[in-house]
Amino acid sequence: MDDGFNNITSTMVRKSLSSKWFIVSVIITILLILLLVWGLLYSYRTLDDFESKGLVLQEASGELLRYTKEQEMSAQMAAATGDLGWQKNYNQTSPEVNKTLKQISELAELNTVNKKVNELNIYLDDINAIEKNVFDLISHGNAEEASKLLSGWDYTQNQLKLTESTEELTTIINDYTNDQMTSAKSVTRILLVSVFVCLIVLIVSWFISIKMWKMGYKKIKEKEDEITYLSFYDSLTGLYNRRYFKKKFYQLDAYNMLPVSIIICDANRLKELNDTFGHNTGDELLIEVARIIENAVNDKGIVSRWGGDEFGIILPNTDAEAADDVITLINEGCKASSFEPDTPSISVGFAVKTNMNQDIDHTFTLAENWMYKRKKALERAQGSNH
Repeated sequence: MDDGFNNITSTMVRKSLSSKWFIVSVIITILLILLLVWGLLYSYRTLDDFESKGLVLQEASGELLRYTKEQEMSAQMAAATGDLGWQKNYNQTSPEVNKTLKQISELAELNTVNKKVNELNIYLDDINAIEKNVFDLISHGNAEEASKLLSGWDYTQNQLKLTESTEELTTIINDYTNDQMTSAKSVTRILLVSVFVCLIVLIVSWFISIKMWKMGYKKIKEKEDEITYLSFYDSLTGLYNRRYFKKKFYQLDAYNMLPVSIIICDANRLKELNDTFGHNTGDELLIEVARIIENAVNDKGIVSRWGGDEFGIILPNTDAEAADDVITLINEGCKASSFEPDTPSISVGFAVKTNMNQDIDHTFTLAENWMYKRKKALERAQGSNH
């Protein structure tokens, strides 16, 4: 009772553990898929942001410095040569400067960048006002006066501040881009660690789940084997039971099995032993009789415990002479037995089916009838001796 309860409890615990680990496996698998999908999306977004913002900002900061230098050079060349043709180049570059500043402000979306862009606009306004005045002077033939304006402290100071602010803006943009990349690397690193941990947990959980399933399957298989054994074997003697005997009985009723011999055996004095020495002794007699019959038949046929004290034997491809040899071995086995309190005695009857026109059930009945006749003859002989 306790063993049965312990087995049930153990099975329930294993099923519970297997179920829990299976749930963990499913959850971790889903989490892992979500992490990987999120990681791919994050990586794509990071690369896209870097291409659409980081690289563009770095290019824009470089272009801003180039455009402002081009404007300064155009004004300087116009003053030096008195050629207003340089004004055309100046006018083409000026919108690019404003466009680049606007682009930087929109892409960065940082207070420090906007502040620096505002500073640049102030310096550019002052510089543009001076440069416009320079071109006006040149148009009126005052190139010398225009050169003085460009070499003056006001213009030089604004150019220096413009260059310094542009370089500072470039540094801010580079730092911003580097911060973005560092942040992306940190997130990627965390993602990789999370994926690694999830993989370890997933492997462990699947390993435990599979192990539990295997143990459960093994138990089920063992139980199925036990049920199969009990359905076809006699629990006392270990021989095939009546059910298996009937199954094989009709399967062996085939042309290629002819002749088929049927032998029916009965353990004598079983009731007497049960009444006198108890059922344990009676069981021991049946076990001994089963051993004797099984040794006599060996691998020539199928031996089963047909009923309480009856045993059935099917011998395919066995004629009457060969069947008689088996019966002789059974009788010799009884004489050689050391069973106590008395030597085993077995009543035996047999019949042979030699062609397919004969009914196998009739063959069995003939063998059984012969066995009963011998048993009654033995009982009468024993009665007359008493």
